[in-house]
Amino acid sequence: MKLPLIKIGNSQGIRIPSSLIKQCRFEEMLNVEVKGRSLVLTAADTTRRGWEELSVLENETAPWQEEGDWEW
Repeated sequence: MKLPLIKIGNSQGIRIPSSLIKQCRFEEMLNVEVKGRSLVLTAADTTRRGWEELSVLENETAPWQEEGDWEW
């Protein structure tokens, strides 16, 4: 498949067809590597996505003990 370079401000880019995005399971972020004269796009690791929100919820509902010894 050939894709044209398009002008985007002072840069250039390509438009990736949605069928390729679905096939590669790309989401919001991509990893980009240069290998020789090629660009390699891979889906970014999202294993930690949502951890911050979950930790906030956990901290709000956890029975924290301000003083004394912890019981395990």
